[in-house]
Amino acid sequence: MDLTYTITRLDPGDFDLCGALWDIERRADLASRFRRELLEGNRTTFLCRDGEAPLGEVSLVRYTDDPDYTVENRRLYVSRLLVRRDVRRRGIGRALLRTAFETARAWGYAELSVGVNLDNFAALKLYWEEGFDSILYIGEDGDGRFVKLLKRLGKLEGL
Repeated sequence: MDLTYTITRLDPGDFDLCGALWDIERRADLASRFRRELLEGNRTTFLCRDGEAPLGEVSLVRYTDDPDYTVENRRLYVSRLLVRRDVRRRGIGRALLRTAFETARAWGYAELSVGVNLDNFAALKLYWEEGFDSILYIGEDGDGRFVKLLKRLGKLEGL
């Protein structure tokens, strides 16, 4: 299957499109928080689509109550990088991340953080390859062991 995709900023009114990627009804608490953050301007979500079909999403969050994840005017949190299972390993996650990098630079941020489960090897590899090369914290929560990673944003790649 050939993909011709576009990545656009999600309008808060189109939030339900994310339901094609994750179960927003089953995770109603999370969906409610994300929708509120979108409306308040704390979360910006980018949606990757092939035509109208959602393929993936990523969000940038300006403020969390965790100082490892966000630092005012310096560090944004990369939240919910998701790619539909049937289109993984085709560069969509990388393209979504790079959109997040470009956006963070344009907004004047110097760093990005992300949290990832230690058993998610594909995600760990992608984040490492994309420059998340500093470990902020290793811990455990209800989902298992995880790591918080940091990427320092430099000049735009290729310039």
